[in-house]
Amino acid sequence: MSEPQEQSTRSGLPRWGGRTALLAACASIAAGGLLAGCGGDDEEPAGAGSTSTSAEATESEAPAEDSAAGGSTDQVEIVEFLYEPEAITVAAGTEVTWTNADAAPHTATADDSSFDTDTLDKGDSGSATFDEPGTYSYYCRFHAFMKGTVEVE
Repeated sequence: MSEPQEQSTRSGLPRWGGRTALLAACASIAAGGLLAGCGGDDEEPAGAGSTSTSAEATESEAPAEDSAAGGSTDQVEIVEFLYEPEAITVAAGTEVTWTNADAAPHTATADDSSFDTDTLDKGDSGSATFDEPGTYSYYCRFHAFMKGTVEVE
């Protein structure tokens, strides 16, 4: 009996056997699954979610008013991994609402942990009321490069 010979295609390259093709397909699917898991973490860091008397956060499923349609400047839209506007100025006692227009989850989390909208999926809104004058810097817990400020007068 002779040993099996390697079959080749017209291009002269070896033809893949069934097992090799199956392994390659499984590896591709596994790699895609790992990449799909990037960008979200439901765990909160220590101190996140805490509130103080100067700012209180709430979350809502209803979208906020569209500031382009005549809404006030206390609306911040999260779009394309940016806070729009990045910096806003409001009077003391104003409620600021963040609405996520991205497919990726985001948060608006105070640097000093005074407010946190929690995770906002696409279409979700979260709010914080700012009672004390000052500058409140915030970021997204999932995307730390996303930063914004609320100036309270």
